[in-house]
Amino acid sequence: MSGHFRLRRLWPTQILTYVFARVVIAVVDMFSPRFAERIGRLIGRLMYVMDVKHRPIAVKNLAGAQGMPSDLDKVCRLVRRVYEHFGVCIVENLMLPRLIHGRRLTQRTKLEGFEIVERALKRGHGAIIVIAHLGNWEWAGLAVSMAGYPLNSVARPIENPYLDRYVHRFRTLTGQRIIPKDNALRAMGEVLRRNEMLVILADQDARHGGLLVPFFGRLASTVRSPALMALRYGAPVIPVNIWRDRDGKHRVRMTEPLEIDGHASMEEAVQALTSAMNHRLEQFVREHPTQWMWLHARWKTGNRAVRTQQAAMERASSD
Repeated sequence: MSGHFRLRRLWPTQILTYVFARVVIAVVDMFSPRFAERIGRLIGRLMYVMDVKHRPIAVKNLAGAQGMPSDLDKVCRLVRRVYEHFGVCIVENLMLPRLIHGRRLTQRTKLEGFEIVERALKRGHGAIIVIAHLGNWEWAGLAVSMAGYPLNSVARPIENPYLDRYVHRFRTLTGQRIIPKDNALRAMGEVLRRNEMLVILADQDARHGGLLVPFFGRLASTVRSPALMALRYGAPVIPVNIWRDRDGKHRVRMTEPLEIDGHASMEEAVQALTSAMNHRLEQFVREHPTQWMWLHARWKTGNRAVRTQQAAMERASSD
């Protein structure tokens, strides 16, 4: 395991990976959108069979999510469709440089409710856009910035520096700015002071630095930065729903800002705002369950915290 990890960091391996990726992109560039979707679904089915690490996580996540199917056959069918969705996303994202240069990105994207963010920006405090790993979020960010909105997205750099430079270049082709996730707070504050849109992916396990709030009926460690930035800078938190519809068009829908209780303490306000954010994102996932990243260990920290609390209660009762 550790040897494999070091191998990925060697520059010959990184260069070979980069060259292979560019060859794949060149091949995919020859696909029509309809053929690309078929190839993507095939890739997803292969991933479902071969991904022995993440498939059990997805099955466990779905089976334990409140209000979702618990029958194993239904869960496995749903997980297979999740893999197919992300297979299509992979192929779509490989085609993005061509679509950007051809100005065809916006033709296949529908923006809805953007008067909400326009009203927010008129207040002069920027807007915090919270999204999930739902639909094709990479596509959505590029399409929104191509439509003329000042977009700044927080993202984790890719480990391979050659791939990272390439991906960064096409991510910024439409005017989107990328903020490296590590030590991003100062840059995030500058975005809001410039009265621009700050995009935060808010649906992954935040580990010990997050707040434990409900998500699908279970405690999940959740990033607190959207709530903290909103309270500090006076910016609204606007959850955005992203999905691919049946005809292959990408939809990006702004929803109303989350309400902030002006009479609550700072701690209470952060807790309430983070809970409300999770609730809204959960609604989006329920609308499009096959397009969310169930493969991620979303409840890992929350489960550990619950087990620790239960063990402490058992020790206390036995004393």
